[in-house]
Amino acid sequence: MEIRRRHVVIPAVAALVAVLVPLAFALTPRASADTAAPSSSTPTATVSVVKVEHRRAPRKKVVHHKFRPWPHPTPSQVREIITNEARRWGVSAGSLSRRVACESRYRWWATNGQYSGVLQFAASTFYRGLQTIRSHKLKIVRSKIRRVHDARITHFSDGRRVSRRTTPRRQRLIVVYHGRLPRTPSVNSTFAQIRIGAQALRGISAVRSSEWACGA
Repeated sequence: MEIRRRHVVIPAVAALVAVLVPLAFALTPRASADTAAPSSSTPTATVSVVKVEHRRAPRKKVVHHKFRPWPHPTPSQVREIITNEARRWGVSAGSLSRRVACESRYRWWATNGQYSGVLQFAASTFYRGLQTIRSHKLKIVRSKIRRVHDARITHFSDGRRVSRRTTPRRQRLIVVYHGRLPRTPSVNSTFAQIRIGAQALRGISAVRSSEWACGA
């Protein structure tokens, strides 16, 4: 009976060894790979600050835009045209404004017989003044005060730039609108009439200031 038990136990042990040994060899490379993985990884690169830039907001900023002359300006726009044309030709904006108010009350559609427009031109008088108009270029200047901030810009070694607002400041924003009169504007063109009226006050127009019934 002992001999038979030995013959039964030995094959069982041999079969167990045959199963365990290949399993051990299969697990060993994975364990070694897991162990070696941390040593093969490179350390993460650190990002550093290259420089810090401080930008101060300017006290005045000028912006330029193009515009088309308003064919039907509102009374407030007519006053704006008067202010800009008076400044350009060196005459009193108040005098020019009083004449426009008297002639048409700032209305581009005002008519009185053969006379029309903000300065009540007859066609012959308008085209006479147009011959000495000198320039067809137009300019409207608008100005306002706004709040802006200084900026701190941080430059990093990886190329990033981070901008942050800092000190608040007051800035004057000037927006300049550039336009142009048509080669032959219509008789009731507000821009053309006011330009001729401003040049007449200056004494550089073919139309004399005394030709208006309303004084300046």
